[in-house]
Amino acid sequence: MLRTTWRVLLAASLLYPTGHLPAYADNTNLPDLGDESIAVISPAQERKLGEDLMRQARRTLAFMNDPEISEYIQSLGQRLVSHSDNPKQDFRFFVIDNPSINAFAVPGGFIGVHTGLILATQSEAELASVLAHETAHITQRHIPRLIAESQRTTLPALAAVLAGILLASSGHQGGEAAIALTSAAVAQKGINYTRTFEEEADRIGMQILAQSGFDPRAMPAFFEQMQNLNRLNDTNLPEFLRTHPVTTNRIADSRNRAEKFKVRRASESSDFQHVRAKIRALAPGNQEEIVRGFRENLAQGKYFNAEAERYGYAVALLRVRQLATARAEVQKLVKKQPNRISYRILQAETEMSAENYKQAQAIYVDAYAKAPANATLIQNYASALLKTGKHRQARDLLKNALQRRPEDPELYRMLAQAAGGSGAHYEAHKAMAEHYYLSGNPNAAIEQLQLATRFAGDNFYLQSSLEARMAAIKEEIAVYQKK
Repeated sequence: MLRTTWRVLLAASLLYPTGHLPAYADNTNLPDLGDESIAVISPAQERKLGEDLMRQARRTLAFMNDPEISEYIQSLGQRLVSHSDNPKQDFRFFVIDNPSINAFAVPGGFIGVHTGLILATQSEAELASVLAHETAHITQRHIPRLIAESQRTTLPALAAVLAGILLASSGHQGGEAAIALTSAAVAQKGINYTRTFEEEADRIGMQILAQSGFDPRAMPAFFEQMQNLNRLNDTNLPEFLRTHPVTTNRIADSRNRAEKFKVRRASESSDFQHVRAKIRALAPGNQEEIVRGFRENLAQGKYFNAEAERYGYAVALLRVRQLATARAEVQKLVKKQPNRISYRILQAETEMSAENYKQAQAIYVDAYAKAPANATLIQNYASALLKTGKHRQARDLLKNALQRRPEDPELYRMLAQAAGGSGAHYEAHKAMAEHYYLSGNPNAAIEQLQLATRFAGDNFYLQSSLEARMAAIKEEIAVYQKK
């Protein structure tokens, strides 16, 4: 697990030491199950802490909100979790739009991966090996165990580390210096303890990897790739190397462990290559150069997967509004795989950009009839409906989507727009409140709930529901203001 991110989570957790936890985390009568961490923070408290940290993170980190990329990483992560020793635990995998090579786990089952790491992996198995490693940190409760071990650490030092990490995460200068200066109080003991957990996460992660159908040799292969980057560029190391120390011994240990498993030659998921191509197509920078890069790769045969490269090319063309060329490239893809949802979405979005709304609508209707449960399709279809003023249809689709992804603030924002356009003002303000709450802006959430009371009328149930929600959010605000 990345060491600096681990420290920020540790610091946040220790802001609520035993006996001083907020109201939601009363731990006075927890049973002794032989794990000291249980007496410090229970699984339910850990989940609550993770949810709180995720809301704060949305204020400083650039979450990747593209539904296709988000759905892919969640699907891959759930495949791994289903083969862990806690398959029923609720995990949320998410992508941070950041070119650095990094991944991290947040208490309670939240695992983030940077776009830079996805692009750095050479196979889906390598990406899965990183996610399996982070999954093991969660299932083995490493963060609570670290908290339990660190109870004697001074609160001011940990709080300073937290402030430094948040600075660094938001891209402001001074964050790394703050971490270096304030982590001295916890560094030596914390690093040694972390190394033990890293070894355990490697071992458990490799078991998860193998049981999920991936070749365990992907883990040492990725470690070797990171070590080669270290040798080539020791003045500007990838974040992964600074936070996941990759030593010769660690590579050797993981390779020896991997050799005990049967060799697996699982076929490469085309979804992996399509997502990598899309990330490249959506990257910041000179968009014309991005288009040219895809075009040259296709002409010279420089790609892992021809269809994925063409898909990225079409996405890049759409960004620069070369609609005729984009349409031609999408047609080639649809002709080869007419039922691939990502191609049909791109086809529809191309027509939307050309303001051919009826044609785009027909594509979405056809695709939705064939794949009504596809979350990526539902969100894109709903977005198209909103753009064409079909708020009621969008509203129904978004309610369906939120049943699967109730923690997604973007879906709530879209629902607020759909409900407002449908004349359902109470529902619109309530949905917007959840958008703000999940985005780390509780005061704005309360304002929206107060607006919702104007449209609840004399309905006792609705008014009571709003009052209870406002009270809960105000209580959370009060807790943080005391710290």
